[in-house]
Amino acid sequence: MKYKLKTAPLFDPISIEELKRNLHIMEDDDEKDVYLDEIIASTVEYVQSDIGRQFCLATYTAYLDAYPGEEMEIDRGPVSGINSVKYFKPGELVLSTLDPSLYQLDNIDLTARLKFLESFSTNSNKINAIEIEFTTGWGSADDVPKDIKDGLILLCSDRYLNPENPMLNFGMGLRQTIAERYFRNFRIQRY
Repeated sequence: MKYKLKTAPLFDPISIEELKRNLHIMEDDDEKDVYLDEIIASTVEYVQSDIGRQFCLATYTAYLDAYPGEEMEIDRGPVSGINSVKYFKPGELVLSTLDPSLYQLDNIDLTARLKFLESFSTNSNKINAIEIEFTTGWGSADDVPKDIKDGLILLCSDRYLNPENPMLNFGMGLRQTIAERYFRNFRIQRY
């Protein structure tokens, strides 16, 4: 399954003010705001990609080549809703919309499950024969879990203080930062 961002979030999980507070920069010192905003945006994008989650409310489209079976997982959670399920019927080149009464969303966990109540056939000659549009992410910055926010502030602070100093891991021991520990419970397990 592939995911494509359709509607970007309208807010960030952490604010410039929170980052300034951690860096001991006066809140009325606006000179560095553009740079801090760039740091926040790139760090959020990196961490979301790394752990496979969406932090702030956004709309995505998931693409599949064929019917996934009775049940499938959507791991960009937390998923708040399915907007539509569209597919190419056999021999057709125009998307058809699946009736919402033919699927159910189980979103009690970060990795949501979409259950199809009836099977359907897709055009086997089409790549991305199924498009599932869904809304995911926490509804406001206040709703984003504290561990995620704390980890982002640590990573943003490190990038500000050490812009050309990436952490390298040499030797047999696996080093893990405190920020990585904050994200551990939210990371998608990939095998």
